[in-house]
Amino acid sequence: MVDNLIISFFIFSVLGYFAEVIYCSVGNKRFVNRGFLYGPYLPIYGFGALIVTIFLDPLAGYPIAVFLLGFVLMSALEYFTSWLLEKFFSVKLWDYSKHRVNINGRVCLLNSTLFGLLGLAAEYLIQPRIHFLLSSIPAEIKHYIATLLVALVASDTVLSVMKMKAFRDSLAHIRALREDAEERFKALQGEGKAELAEELRVRLEAGIEKYKDGIRSTAKHIMLSNPSISSRNEALQKQIIILNEWVRDRKALRKQYIDDRNAMDKERMARMRKAGKND
Repeated sequence: MVDNLIISFFIFSVLGYFAEVIYCSVGNKRFVNRGFLYGPYLPIYGFGALIVTIFLDPLAGYPIAVFLLGFVLMSALEYFTSWLLEKFFSVKLWDYSKHRVNINGRVCLLNSTLFGLLGLAAEYLIQPRIHFLLSSIPAEIKHYIATLLVALVASDTVLSVMKMKAFRDSLAHIRALREDAEERFKALQGEGKAELAEELRVRLEAGIEKYKDGIRSTAKHIMLSNPSISSRNEALQKQIIILNEWVRDRKALRKQYIDDRNAMDKERMARMRKAGKND
């Protein structure tokens, strides 16, 4: 029974990941590799689907009740998950504040409606097929698979928590560097040393940029995976906005570099073809 639940949880988590990636990628008009974890799975969908299929099975004969309760239960799970992540890391990985109907930016009517529809799909379409699949696998093999999945998700969770903590600490460190730079800049200006103040500002900004480069991979992954990431902490929110701009600038520079390189390659090939014809 437990092995079945673990495997079902993982399958729903993977399906939820692909659904979320498609939904967010279409909305943002670019590929968005969603998720708090490294792997291609979203546990919130696994837990949500299990809640629906376990607790709503007695109501399987009432699709409207399944939809409404799926709407409520999965919305409550999303709200709690958002609150918990913000409590631990001081940032909101998703923010629905721009949606017309939302609760503290943690849940919104549109997504909750989609959750209700996903609850119907889980109960009537997906779970029966998962049950059929699991019934054809020997118990011993299922136990090995379940054990492997638990180890995989657990290790991924530990690494992801460490990654998120490092990201939070990096935001705080960047904020501290900027505050220190501003204080020194103002102090030198107050002493009438404008030229020295400007030189110090340039040097400190270069130091901050170098530090950003050091956290590039972690920051880029988190910012791109969570386009609406925000924080109630005003100082942290400023750093998130700066990092978002930084990620976009780096992406634009990378694209410009590739375009320039391709243009040079085309020009070089054109010269070679022209030289070949002349020969």
